[in-house]
Amino acid sequence: MSEKMLTEGGRVSKKEAWKYAFGIFGQNLSCALMMSWFFVFCTDVLYIEGKVIGIVLGIARIWDGVNDPLMGTLIDRHTFKNGEKFRPFLRLTPIVVGIIVIMLFTDWGFKGDIPKAIYVLIFYLLYDMIFTIQDVSMWSMTSVMTDVPEEREKLSQLGRILAAIGFAVVGVFPTIMDILRSQGMSPQKIYFGAAVIFGFGGMIISILSASAKERIHVTEETKTESFRENLKMLFSNKIVMLVLLGNILNGLSLTVPGAYFFEHSVKATLFGKEIGGLTVMTIMTGIAYMFSGLGMFLVTSLSKKVGGMRNVLIWANVISVVTRVVAFLIGFEGNRIWIVTILFALGSIPGQMFGIARTALWGDSIDYMEWKTGKRAEAITFAAQTFCDKISTALNTVIAGFLLTWLEYDAEAIAAGASVSAKFQQWIWPLFMLGPAIGAALYIIPLLFIKYPQSLKEQVTKDLHDRRMQKGEIAE
Repeated sequence: MSEKMLTEGGRVSKKEAWKYAFGIFGQNLSCALMMSWFFVFCTDVLYIEGKVIGIVLGIARIWDGVNDPLMGTLIDRHTFKNGEKFRPFLRLTPIVVGIIVIMLFTDWGFKGDIPKAIYVLIFYLLYDMIFTIQDVSMWSMTSVMTDVPEEREKLSQLGRILAAIGFAVVGVFPTIMDILRSQGMSPQKIYFGAAVIFGFGGMIISILSASAKERIHVTEETKTESFRENLKMLFSNKIVMLVLLGNILNGLSLTVPGAYFFEHSVKATLFGKEIGGLTVMTIMTGIAYMFSGLGMFLVTSLSKKVGGMRNVLIWANVISVVTRVVAFLIGFEGNRIWIVTILFALGSIPGQMFGIARTALWGDSIDYMEWKTGKRAEAITFAAQTFCDKISTALNTVIAGFLLTWLEYDAEAIAAGASVSAKFQQWIWPLFMLGPAIGAALYIIPLLFIKYPQSLKEQVTKDLHDRRMQKGEIAE
């Protein structure tokens, strides 16, 4: 193995860590396109009514969220012939997911909301189920690549940084859309091209994660015995359950995707030249991602100073609430949107620490449960992560769909030259800016009940290391 390790005394080489993280970057190119733009594609290209697509995607995400623990258990209970649990899935799933993304971003010419909704529901369910297998396997790798907690935190940090860069790259899509529309290209062709480049291409890149090694091997002694036992372990893992509850509460944000706000309500000047709202969106998100990188690089050292990853999560949400409230009071009209951009950038410094802190915290919870019970259940634990993400997203999606209908948003009429409704113009700013602050405030409440002091973490780490060395469960 290379002597250049990710951390002092660690097991993962820098080359292995970077290839693993670049795989995450590729996955998040595809994921960002789906998360940020598929809902908008359905309303603005397929012309599906807001509440209809909100219900459809909400149902799909709720079902897939419920399905995640099942997938996690199947992964936990299955071991490939070479002794691995996760890596083979990272080679098998990406191409299938990429093809489905292209199919979802294609207008097949269906007439009426119901046929369109049925097609979207079927293929979105298929997309989510296969993507879940990849996602659970990808993030579960952080718990088996090494038994050194500091190295696991570094892997999580590097993975989240590259994931954020993947989202940032897709953040240029609004400006690309502005440019291509001005040249006469249809939205259908623009979205299809994005699906090929970001959706399929990103998934091809994600195969790089399969180069990582599984070093903590599953034995019959540490393997859980049944789905029932897996669920029992999951529900007895208080850290996971409290973070899960926080994520679900975060889904109660009363908001809509930012693209609607920027496209229909924002105009600004830059260096004396008027620019479109979608270009402003690209600039704002781009600057925010640059600032967020500062926080992501500092998260592991900050964790030690503030008393652990739980406190990182709390402070990240507190600052998110504060910056959004201040931005709302300032307003966005004219060049005040650039002041809002600065506040977004400052708020993103701790905000992007969120994913790193949560993944590291859940990795600690897996060790803690093994310390208590002698059993490990990585996949179902990380499946709980995707479960709560999807339940939260489902709530957001349903709420956003009904809000768009309440706002009297009619994409087909707007495409024909009509203006957005007066209600839309009145409420889009508070919904866009203050809605997410509601979810962030609710998220903090369950985090206050997590108790995992540094002294206990150190004891768990030492005891597990001694056990594994005695049993030969750690591979080089």
